[in-house]
Amino acid sequence: MKPLEELNHYEALEIGMDATAEQVDKAYRTLEATYEPDSLAVYSLLDAADVTAMRERIEAAYQVLSDEEGRQGYDLSLRGSEESEISPGDDASGGDEETGVPVQALAGDGVAVLDDGAPEPQNFHGAGLRCARERRGIPLEQVASLTKINPTYLRWIEDDNYDELPALVYVRGFVTSYARAIGLDPERVAASYISHLEDAQSNPPRGRRPGGR
Repeated sequence: MKPLEELNHYEALEIGMDATAEQVDKAYRTLEATYEPDSLAVYSLLDAADVTAMRERIEAAYQVLSDEEGRQGYDLSLRGSEESEISPGDDASGGDEETGVPVQALAGDGVAVLDDGAPEPQNFHGAGLRCARERRGIPLEQVASLTKINPTYLRWIEDDNYDELPALVYVRGFVTSYARAIGLDPERVAASYISHLEDAQSNPPRGRRPGGR
């Protein structure tokens, strides 16, 4: 995972460059709530300085991306920077510099694949995440170190242990960070995982209440 100071505004808000104004606002509100200083979940993962730094980074990103003219100018500068970093002789299909994992390519049907040719799953529940992580040879402890997420939460995520997981907003943040740490599309993975979680909570096994509590 990139250091905080290396994130661009879109990465800081965990959205793509094609995000709508409504999506920018929603992402900002979600992250703002996630990194509330008095949040017990965040308090157990990050120290006060990290929380403050993250909130300042999120605020700075939102101030630019929520302003139409400011965003247009930023997008131009961002694209110009990316073009200058890749020369015609560069190999743009190398390994992921953060994890050492081969960068994904797109097969003819648009399915993401690793260099071993096996397609990535398109729906991510816990088993799918564990499979993707193990295919990359990344220990769970390394994910915990990269994301600063308690490994117990990561195990619960991989086990689909929804009853033990914290509030939805925190789960979304955890899964987003997990996906980024192992080289998956964080937005797509988080949306898929949360969809599975919500389905499970709305259709609990007979004899159990939603949430299991």
